[in-house]
Amino acid sequence: MGADPAQLQDTLLSTVGDTGSASPLMMLVAALEDAKPGDKILVASFGNGGDAMFFQVTEKIKNVADKRAVKKHVAAKKDLASYEKYLAFRNLAPMDLGMRGEISIKTPMSALFRERKVILSLCGSKCKKCGTPQYPYQRVCVNPDCGAIDQMEDYRFSDKKAVIFTYTGDNLAASIDPPSIYGLVDFDGGGRFWFDFTDCDLDSVKVGMPVEMTFRRRYVDEPSGVHGYSWKAAPIRA
Repeated sequence: MGADPAQLQDTLLSTVGDTGSASPLMMLVAALEDAKPGDKILVASFGNGGDAMFFQVTEKIKNVADKRAVKKHVAAKKDLASYEKYLAFRNLAPMDLGMRGEISIKTPMSALFRERKVILSLCGSKCKKCGTPQYPYQRVCVNPDCGAIDQMEDYRFSDKKAVIFTYTGDNLAASIDPPSIYGLVDFDGGGRFWFDFTDCDLDSVKVGMPVEMTFRRRYVDEPSGVHGYSWKAAPIRA
């Protein structure tokens, strides 16, 4: 194509790895981090076919200048403690999870569809009468001084910061990375719920620690090939 090597985007193979079909889109995001209004970006990918997309950067790029994208995520990465952990996370080595590992945590598709806003969008409710938010969605306001019924509006928790109210480390729960750490978090502006914690170890977790919500894989159902996702709480990264 005659492009100058300096114009080619880093493939991220040395810092992130091979992300498969997501790779060209991640490279696009990385390119946009350094882009200026008027820049032209060509995205080309191949594999079981080929795609090419052409973009021109507008002034609106300035509106997302402070967003956490590829660079900040790579800078805040958490290294695995051992190669054995890598094998476990990638399902490359058999793990004995004991009797508790035999219990299915797969979410039925009917329930996932019915509660998709709650499970996948982390959408709760906010009382129109007193303004009290709560997760998951409630028909009755949890504020004891209110108690309004069916006066709720949707309220998004996915972008809200929170602090840890209480937590525990469970060495008996089935986990490829024991102990399982979970507990209650209090959201800024109101709302409290139980979440699994991620990107942390038990020694670093403290009551009152600021956390944010992150969308992560929760399970893989091998017979059906279904990957289940849900929201977890993670320490706030830079």
